[in-house]
Amino acid sequence: MKLLIIRPAVLAGEGGVRSFAPGLVLDVDAATTRQLIAQQVGVAVEQDGHADSQPQANATPRRRNPPDAAP
Repeated sequence: MKLLIIRPAVLAGEGGVRSFAPGLVLDVDAATTRQLIAQQVGVAVEQDGHADSQPQANATPRRRNPPDAAP
């Protein structure tokens, strides 16, 4: 399954420590997919070679207004 990483994450497991950066799209196994989705750091973008029907997350970072800017 392909996942789009939307938040930074670090997973430790039998294979060692892996870190993921926002905007990264990767193919992962079922166990890693469950971990990343459970921690809400990734969203599915493709499943079994077909595009997912869920809306895709925006990979571009949001811009924040300076604290003294008017709303």
